Amino acid sequence: MSNVPPNIGPFVQDMPPKGGYPKIRTARHLPNRGPPGWALWSGTALLISYGFYQVGQGNQRRTREKMAILRQREEMVAELQAETDQEYAKREAKLLQVEAEIMKDVKGWKVGESPYFSGVWMPRAVYDFSTFYNKGKPPPS
Repeated sequence: MSNVPPNIGPFVQDMPPKGGYPKIRTARHLPNRGPPGWALWSGTALLISYGFYQVGQGNQRRTREKMAILRQREEMVAELQAETDQEYAKREAKLLQVEAEIMKDVKGWKVGESPYFSGVWMPRAVYDFSTFYNKGKPPPS
């Protein structure tokens, strides 16, 4: 229930103006905002493909470099092994002399023979331990 009294008089309905209302502009007139989607996708695909190509080329280059280093090492192995064998022979002869001098009073001792009877040849540890134990001058060469 309203406190406003009803209008007294004929009922008036709102009507559009003569000729109608002006047309509402619904069309969008936006400026061009860049390349189309297909161009973006194809450009991205090309860039990614080029990146993978570069990664592959880098992997091949690194592999070639590693192989070159390995070939150089393989060529040096014979020379390095010969040097190591010469050092081993010198140390072995020196230790056999020291062993012969130390064990000259023991009957039945054979210089250079292993005290272990395994039947398998193993190279002896021919390190000069006198420098570790004596802390003085090494034995005569």
